[in-house]
Amino acid sequence: MGECWLCTYNQTPDAKTLAAYITENSGVMGPAQVAAQVSIDLQTRFPDCHGTDADTCLRHIECHTLHPTCRISSMLRALLRLSDELEQNLRRFDEEGNVTLDPKLIETYLKVQARIMAIYAQSETSRMFGGS
Repeated sequence: MGECWLCTYNQTPDAKTLAAYITENSGVMGPAQVAAQVSIDLQTRFPDCHGTDADTCLRHIECHTLHPTCRISSMLRALLRLSDELEQNLRRFDEEGNVTLDPKLIETYLKVQARIMAIYAQSETSRMFGGS
């Protein structure tokens, strides 16, 4: 694994500006989109530096960044993916084509939904997702 420019130079004004951009956009853009924009900016301004490619920037956003807004956005996206997968597997069809519901999956699905709603209910989410 190569070095991460955003981690290596985290105390520079450029890195701080990009960190603010990442935080401000983590709720309104997907992590890959944010990483692509950050990478373009870094490669334009620092063309010979390592750790400025989109994959490294994405790894920084998903793994290195500990800012609560970024982490909550990441957790919410994971919970939404899990919710979709659970919902797709709730219904089972028997040999005659009858639908049955899996009670354990329904219980898990409802718990995941409750966690999603808890994140949305937080007072900071309006700012996190681009509100005022």
